This record gives sequence, structure tokens and C-alpha cells, in this order.
Amino acid sequence: IKHKGKLLRGGEVYTNTHYADVLEALAREGDRLFYEGEIADKIVRDVRKKGGYLSKEDMMRYEVVRREPLSVSYRENTFITNPPPSSGGILIAFALKILETFDVAEAVRNNTYLELLAFIMEATNKARADRLNGRLFEEGIAEKFLDSDLVALYAKEVVGKTNYLGGTTQMSVIDHDGNCASMTSSMGEGSGYIVPDTGIMMNNMLGEEDLHPNGFHTWKENERISSMMSPSLLLSSSGKRIALGSGGSNRIRTAILQVLINIADRGMTIEDAVKAPRIHFERGELNVEPGFHPEDIVMLSKNFDRATFWENQSMFFGGVHSAVYDPKGKTFSGAGDPRRGGAMKIV
Repeated sequence: IKHKGKLLRGGEVYTNTHYADVLEALAREGDRLFYEGEIADKIVRDVRKKGGYLSKEDMMRYEVVRREPLSVSYRENTFITNPPPSSGGILIAFALKILETFDVAEAVRNNTYLELLAFIMEATNKARADRLNGRLFEEGIAEKFLDSDLVALYAKEVVGKTNYLGGTTQMSVIDHDGNCASMTSSMGEGSGYIVPDTGIMMNNMLGEEDLHPNGFHTWKENERISSMMSPSLLLSSSGKRIALGSGGSNRIRTAILQVLINIADRGMTIEDAVKAPRIHFERGELNVEPGFHPEDIVMLSKNFDRATFWENQSMFFGGVHSAVYDPKGKTFSGAGDPRRGGAMKIV
């Protein structure tokens, strides 16, 4: 801001006396002063002088329209905003409705919150172009645009682009007798089809690129599709029994491998073995989690032309959930991978 020919500096006071006079006049005479009185005359005169088309009649005919606010629920909250034909509020509401289908706290824990948010913004922009532009004055557009089926359609695009939640679950259980069970279950990212009257969503394994290394549409009939899922047990030399497995698509194999190495070769506890940083190498590209020694990072940088060094641990590198039984002390332990919101409980 310039005042009397010079830029204002921090701490200096700027007074706008003309604006103060206008506010006082409006308070005395009402808003028609702006649309019909001296202020309107000044506005029209300046616009016309500069080649504009605004007339005094335009100013006089203007009226404020009072509208019912747009109100939407978001989890246990209520969001109230400017309704159509304004577009900002309804686009915020649309993004919230998509976001409501995700667990934000889990995304924060998994360091995928910003990725998730970016994809939601992208989906909202696409929905605006597809379904809202040119329709803001349409009767009932808010209800149509925020319809749950439409929101779900664009939310599915977000799920398809991010590994935020994943479709693979690992459970590792050991009972008081030392019996072990390791189960990995997956629907990929889901086909979107629910078996009627069951609530069961079919998987999309025909669309999992990693399961079709020879390309899509090459699967033979009457032949099982291979899977990357690897529910496993480790019976250690010390007598410990370890049930483990992972989600993570084509990172399953490298995630489990590294945990096994950490236990068997590096002598780590199960908690440290699971939390330790990981790498994943595929198709000529190396991905590296933070936490390795600086000298290791320098070595990897030199030896791999295509290397990505992540700033945070991520579910990209799998989620190894495990349970351990030590028969010597008859004790139980385990670890839920924090990358995928894992949890461990002894009962």
C-alpha cells in the first residue's frame, strides 16, 4: 500500500477517511444510496468513461436474493455454506463427501494424507467439469450434484489412484497352545460389484497388473490366477514361532523378506524388525524409506540411476502384521505395521 507517495512499513498506520465517510453515509441512508444515489452515479460515470456498458438502470434494478444455505453433514459435523448458483460451497461439500468415505486419521498415520487430499481435489475438479459447469442455475442442482451415487463414482476414482487403504488384509494369530495361523485376504481394490443380499464385494484380480506379467487378456481358462499374497510362518532356531504376512500388492514379497532378514540375520525383536526402514526395487527403480544410515544413502545414490528417497515411511512398502510365541517362557508378542494402521493385542 502506498500512502502519500511512499510504501507503508511495518507498524505504520494507514487511514482511509473516504471509506469511513461512505460507511457512515450508508449507515444513515441505507443501501439504496449505493444503487441509486451519488455513489451509483459515480460508478456509472467512471464505467462509461472507460468504455463500459453499465447503466444507472442496471444499478437501480439490482436486488439482493436471500437463499437457503447449503447444509451437509460431515462425519458428526454439519457444514453450512453458500449454495448454488455459487460454485465454491458446493465444491467444498462435494470434496467433503468424498473425504468422508476415507479414514483421515489412518491416512495421517500412513503418511498418505496429502496424496489422498490431492486426488480428492482432482476428482472434485473433474466432477465440476463433468456435472456442474453450466448447470449451477438448474433446479435442484445441489441435491443432484451431492447425490451419494455420484459422489461414490468419483470417490472410486480416488481409490483407484492411491494406495491409501489398499484391499489386502493380513491377520496373524497364535493361541495359548502355540498353534499358529496366518491369513492374507484380498479383493485387490474391489470390482465395485456387490453380490446381492450378501454384502460381499467381488475382487478385481483380472485387473491386477502384477498378477499378469505377460499382459492382460492372456489368462487361460480353468487355470488359477497366481497371487502375491504370502501368509507365512517362521519357526526360529531359538524355538520361537512367528506368524506373519503382508498387504502391499507387488511389495508384499520384499516387505516380508526384509522382516525375515531382520529377525533371522540381524537379531531384531519383532517390533524392531517390522518398524525398520525398507527398500523396494522393481523395473529398474529403487524406492527407499527414510531411516537408513547416511553412508548407505550415498551408496544407493551412486549405484542406482533411478532412485526415489521417501521422506516418510509409507504403506507403499507393505504392512507386515505378525504374532510371536516363545515356548521357553511361554510368552507372546507381536507387531502391527504402523505403515498400514496395524495393531497387536494379547488376550
